[in-house]
Amino acid sequence: MLPVLLRLLRYARPHVGVLILAFVGSAAVAAAMGAYAYLTGPALRFLLSGGQEGFASAQRVPWLADLPREAALWGFPLLMVVVGAAKGVGYLGQFYFMGLFAQRVVKDLRRELFLKLTSLSPSQLAKLRTGDLLSRFSSDVNAVEAAAMYTVGAYIRDSLQAIILTGVALSMSPLLGAVMLFVVPLAALPASRLMRKVLKRTREGQTQLGNLAGQLHEGLGGLRTIQAFNGQDAELARFSAHAEAHEKAVVSAAWARGAVPGLMEVLAAAALAGALAYAAGAKLMPPEALLSLLTSVILVYQPVKELGRVTQFAVQAGAAGERLFALLDLQHPVEDAPDAVPAPKLSRGIALEDVRFSYGERRALDGLTLELKAGQVTALVGGSGGGKSTVTSMLLRFERPQQGKLLLDGVDADRYSATSVREQFALVTQEPLLFQGTVLDNLRYARPDATREEVEAAAKVAHADGFIRALPEGYDTRIGERGVTLSGGQRQRLCIARAVLAKAPVLVLDEATSSLDPESEREVQAALAAVLPGRTALVIAHRLSTVVNADVLHVMEAGRVVESGTHAELLQRGGRYASLWQMQTHGSMDKGAA
Repeated sequence: MLPVLLRLLRYARPHVGVLILAFVGSAAVAAAMGAYAYLTGPALRFLLSGGQEGFASAQRVPWLADLPREAALWGFPLLMVVVGAAKGVGYLGQFYFMGLFAQRVVKDLRRELFLKLTSLSPSQLAKLRTGDLLSRFSSDVNAVEAAAMYTVGAYIRDSLQAIILTGVALSMSPLLGAVMLFVVPLAALPASRLMRKVLKRTREGQTQLGNLAGQLHEGLGGLRTIQAFNGQDAELARFSAHAEAHEKAVVSAAWARGAVPGLMEVLAAAALAGALAYAAGAKLMPPEALLSLLTSVILVYQPVKELGRVTQFAVQAGAAGERLFALLDLQHPVEDAPDAVPAPKLSRGIALEDVRFSYGERRALDGLTLELKAGQVTALVGGSGGGKSTVTSMLLRFERPQQGKLLLDGVDADRYSATSVREQFALVTQEPLLFQGTVLDNLRYARPDATREEVEAAAKVAHADGFIRALPEGYDTRIGERGVTLSGGQRQRLCIARAVLAKAPVLVLDEATSSLDPESEREVQAALAAVLPGRTALVIAHRLSTVVNADVLHVMEAGRVVESGTHAELLQRGGRYASLWQMQTHGSMDKGAA
């Protein structure tokens, strides 16, 4: 756990100034506590003697001993008020600046997490449960926030208090002070064993919480399927199992945490009892000095117990940090070489040479050789699992060939930075992704500096300008999260317009019409018919009717190209493409006849 906590502390470096201000507040609190302990004996003598004479004999506040009686009567109470005010101001400063410190640390951590999540490859994210990711982003980050807010501040404040109060106790009587304070390290061994148990159970609890969040996300996303198969009872059983495991871990950790202050309380009481019995019999010091000693020892156990209590936040932060760093330490499959340079604008074309790639044990590309010539529409067709979408992942540098090369204008893509390679492509996927905001905001996502005239021109090319202007506020209409207020065809045409606006050299359409109903598909096909001619484009499709006008079609099976040619040429050959065409067209005719 210690390496994880030390790594978390790195997020504090940019905010050391705020931490120093919190330290000043903590020092004021600690000094006030020490003053309280030091003045307890003289205060009692003050009350019993009725004023200045008591202090003259106690010799605990020398400057008061020289004051007239009337001045002493109000001087000592005033001193107590000043000490109390200093403590109050110190607490205020400490909590304010520790809160500010915690929020700034968490803000930096959340930014880094968000950047990491948005920079991982789709295949990496596919291995992670969405609910578990949300749990890391919320509950795990909250655990770090609690530690930054309470643990760091408490360690500073309570450590200073313990040091100052220990000094007060030893100044009263080195012998008795040492005996009474000796109990503190005796509690360290059993407390550390209990804290290890807390860490283990806390880690288990965080994992189970991620499982709960993951199942909740899956359940909400698959609600129709769950209800259609009457799977509520099975899902409830799974959820209950995770909930019970989480409860068991949390309760076990709570028991261990609760045992630490209890242990400290027993040891503190034993030390005080022994010291009182010894001091009473030996008469080692004046009563007011003994009272100050006892007060300082009683008070020193409070910050020590508090340190034990807040350690639970550090333990939780350690467990959460392990999960957060497991995510932050993931490396994108395509990392830029140290000497990578920006890629120039594509002019001749793209080629994959003898590319092999596997997802674990599953071979996706098996010696694929493919060329996308500039100015041509190239289509990839074939059944599911043939490797078509993996080609897109290679082009966009989501994945790197495990063997073979990706060439841009004849130059290995590894020579260029991944971001500059992605700038060569504009992508339209099967699932039209729009963001909450206006139509104009969504179109400008591709090119934020585009003028309104450029946006409207791109929308016209994509056959989207008409329905956009029919919206209540036209281009300034808010369309809701993921564009829920629009039809599937409208959303896809907006995505096409966004890709056109990007002005990237290559347009990639990855199953852009496969999830649409026939009417929406016709709308999108009309948009594509206006967009594709004369452009460098890669079109991936299951439906062959969408790519009949492509300049060249490649039929992919088992990760390699088995046929290439135009639509007419492939039909004339009577090979695999012709079989697919006959199956799809006859299937459509049979369905229509039925």
